Amino acid sequence: MMQVNRTATVFVNSKKAGTLVELRDSQDLSGRESYTFTYAEEYLKHGVPIGHHFPLKEAQFEFDALPPFFSNLLSEGWLRAHQAQKARLDKSDEFGLLCANGEELIGAVSVVASEVDSLLTDRLIQLPIPKPSTLKDKGVTIVGTSRSFNDYAVDYGNGQSISGVQRKLMMKLEGNQLVPTARGGQYIVKPAPEGVPHCPENEFFVMNLANKVGLNAAECGLVPFEDGELAYVTKRFDILNEDERYLVEDGASLCLVHPKHKDSDALSYETVLKRLSNAAGNSKAVTLKLFLQVVFSYVVGNNDLHLKNFSLMRKPSGQSTTMDTLTPVYDVLSLAPYPKFDGACFMSIGVLAIEEGDDGHFSDAYNAFGYYTKHDFVQLGLNIGLPQTLVEKQMKQLTSKVIKILDSGFQTPMPNVLHQQIVDRIRERCGTLERILD
Repeated sequence: MMQVNRTATVFVNSKKAGTLVELRDSQDLSGRESYTFTYAEEYLKHGVPIGHHFPLKEAQFEFDALPPFFSNLLSEGWLRAHQAQKARLDKSDEFGLLCANGEELIGAVSVVASEVDSLLTDRLIQLPIPKPSTLKDKGVTIVGTSRSFNDYAVDYGNGQSISGVQRKLMMKLEGNQLVPTARGGQYIVKPAPEGVPHCPENEFFVMNLANKVGLNAAECGLVPFEDGELAYVTKRFDILNEDERYLVEDGASLCLVHPKHKDSDALSYETVLKRLSNAAGNSKAVTLKLFLQVVFSYVVGNNDLHLKNFSLMRKPSGQSTTMDTLTPVYDVLSLAPYPKFDGACFMSIGVLAIEEGDDGHFSDAYNAFGYYTKHDFVQLGLNIGLPQTLVEKQMKQLTSKVIKILDSGFQTPMPNVLHQQIVDRIRERCGTLERILD
C-alpha cells in the first residue's frame, strides 16, 4: 500500500502553484516510490504551467519516478556533493535534495519542503545588474581566492541549485566585491576547475566569438579573485524584473531525460533538436538557432554540448506550455587545450539519429573521412525540417565569419599558447565543414 512519505510545495514567482508528493510502499522491502503533483485550486484560476509537460489541469499528475522536470532542477557534481553532506542526505536522494535546495533556482520555479502557503524569504534581486564585462575595469574583485571557493559552499550553497558539474556559486555585487549569497544572486561565478588551467579565459574567448558571429551568448566577463586569479562570471538571464523570472527548462527536462543520461549514446542532436523544436511550437527561427548552436560547438571544439547545455524559456503569463524563446547560449568553451577531455569524442552525442544506440552507425561520409563533415551537418539540418539551401548558406556564413574574425587578430586575455591551440582547432574544424564525398 502506497503511503505519503514526504511532501513539497512548488511555487512560481513566489505564488503557490501546487504540491509534489512522494509515496512509498510500506509493504515493499525495497522501498518502492511513486510521485504525484497536483495544482493548487486557486492557482489554476490565474497561474501559468510550471513546466512544458505540466499543463494546467485539475487532475493529479502521477509518476513511477521523480519526473525529469524536477530532477533537472538539482545541482550536479561539486555543489551537489557539498549540499548532500551538509543536509546529511545521500547524493541520490533527489526529493530530499530538492526540498533542501530548491528555493533559489534558475527560473521562476521554487520548491520547498512540506506543504506551506508562502515562501519564508523573498526572491528579490537588486536591479539593474551591471554587465560582467565592465566589472574588472571598475576594480571589482571576487572575495577570497579560488582555493577558498570550496569553503563558500558550506555557508552559501544550501537552499540553491545550479546545474553543471563545475565549481560554481551564485554571487551578488556589494560595493566593489562579488560575494557569495544564498539568495538574490545576480551572477554565476566559476573559477578554473582543478587540472583545467585558464578555463575561465577559454570560455570568455569562445563566448565572445559566439556573440561576434551573431549567436546570442550570455553576458559574461573575467573578474579576478583577491589574489589576481581570474574567474568566469556570467550574468543571470532568467530575470524578467524585480518580482518575476522567466520559466526556464533545459533540454534534458524538455526531452524527459534524467540528468545522468544527458549525454547518452541513445541520443542524437537530430532527435534532441526535433523535440526542442516541438517544445518551441515548431518555430523555424528557434530550430535554426538550435542548429547553429550545434554547428558552432563543433567548430570551436566544444565536445560537451549535452542536453543540459540547451535551454528554452517563456514569460510567466498565459496558459500555453510552448517554450517560445531560446535562452542565450551558455557553457561553451574549447576542449582543444585539454587532451584528457578532448580525445573522448568529436561531440557529446551523435549528430544524426542513425548513430543512436548499440546498433547505430555513422554516415558514409563519416566512415570515409573519419570525422564529421559538411555532409553530416547538412543532413542534420534537413532531418530537423530546415531547407537545404538555408542550411548550406547559414553554415557557410557562420564559418566565413569565424575565419574573418580570427584573421582580424581577435583575442581576449589568455596565454598565447592556449589561444593558438583553440584557433588551430577552429580552423581545422571549419575546414572539415567544406569537405564532401565525391
